[in-house]
Amino acid sequence: MMKKIAIAILLMLIFLVAGGYFLYRSLMPELIAEAVISESLPNYIPKRLRTRVEAIRKPLNKGTKAMLEKMHASEIPLEELLRAIDNINEEEAYAFLDDLNKARPENTDEVFDLAKKHFSTDFDPEIFREPFHKHVNIKQVNKAIDYANLNRRSNDVDISTAKAILKQIIIEKDKELRVGKPVSSNP
Repeated sequence: MMKKIAIAILLMLIFLVAGGYFLYRSLMPELIAEAVISESLPNYIPKRLRTRVEAIRKPLNKGTKAMLEKMHASEIPLEELLRAIDNINEEEAYAFLDDLNKARPENTDEVFDLAKKHFSTDFDPEIFREPFHKHVNIKQVNKAIDYANLNRRSNDVDISTAKAILKQIIIEKDKELRVGKPVSSNP
């Protein structure tokens, strides 16, 4: 009888862990994207993360909006951009990070050139150079490199989750552009 109870408890724990992991992997990108693109930070963002999210929220929103406007003006379908993100594999992402670490770029054009070297697309990525240069500064890039290096060691957010977050931000920002009003958070 004790053996059956122990097996049942073990099975429930396995089910809870698997369910929690599934929820984490499926809901986290959507929650982070909402936090980044909303006009005000949702209440579910812990205080210790609020400053970090707040620091990236405005520049990321402006840059994403400008890049999406260029994409639409160049008649590149959203699906092509999302497919390009899907096609990035872990080896390419870490090779890009390694090159950034070696090169320690001094300007955003160098960063853009390295990205073009590592990530292929079915469209000309040059259309994004001007908005990238205008809305991203080297200080932000260096912070992102430091964060990526730290995350690579801790593996808090893997490449597939990072891609899902990026795609969700792009999808939500594109919806906002099409409708013409900012996304508001649901506290």
